[in-house]
Amino acid sequence: MYLLLTYSTLFTFIVFTHIFQNGAFGEETYLQKKLHTFYAKIEPTVVRIIDRLLKNRFLNSTRPGRFFLKITGKLLWFLPHGVVIEHEAALRLIDSLPENGTHIAIGPCVCKKSIGVNEEPYVTDMVIMYGAEAYKAADPEEYVYISKEEAKKLLKDFREHNLIHEVFACFKAKKWAFVICNCDARYCMPTRSQLIAGEGVYPGPLYATVDSEKCKGLDNCGVCYTVCKFSAISKDNDGKALVDPDKCMGCGLCVYRCPSEARHLTPRTSYDPKFLP
Repeated sequence: MYLLLTYSTLFTFIVFTHIFQNGAFGEETYLQKKLHTFYAKIEPTVVRIIDRLLKNRFLNSTRPGRFFLKITGKLLWFLPHGVVIEHEAALRLIDSLPENGTHIAIGPCVCKKSIGVNEEPYVTDMVIMYGAEAYKAADPEEYVYISKEEAKKLLKDFREHNLIHEVFACFKAKKWAFVICNCDARYCMPTRSQLIAGEGVYPGPLYATVDSEKCKGLDNCGVCYTVCKFSAISKDNDGKALVDPDKCMGCGLCVYRCPSEARHLTPRTSYDPKFLP
């Protein structure tokens, strides 16, 4: 904890630039890459600490405990926080990156690796922009530079495994966006924190809606209910699927999986993009 506080204090007094600048690309600083390389090295320890907190029965199953987790999450604002994005947005983000070969790298899921889970798909940590160089420097044997086409093929494969695309940034700042995580809600620490305490991952710019005339009903189908990781789907009086827009994070998996094409994604009104580029 002392290390995390020191890390936060250090960053508070430094102003950085990053690759996202006024809608175009800029150069990140040497110090920025070095500091995030340092974070990449200590991240497994951070993940294990968070995992223990989330597994604590008092903290995850009582109102005071969840309140404590929520406040703790807010105090750790400088750590990575995520925004959920749907598949097409993830592909567009990859397309927007520079053409050289050092802005995308792939490595093992930090959460799975840190807590000893070897379940496939395992290599799902798609670090981008300065994050690619930082994680490659921190763990050169695990991370491999890949092309845009390779990245997009991987994203499609991750969607087939019902993984959630989430863009993460430190300091809740666009200039610190560094990774497209492809998250399994059972193991992803920020996603688990969101499910338990409502802190760690923000909803994306879209949410799912249902065409009740096309919907076959949860009892006859229920694919959307099964695939939703955020408990956003319930049953209306006619047995059709109903989406709670406040719970829907906008991952789009239910839209992709719906066999009757009864769902689509709708833009949120007055959406705050947080740190999305």
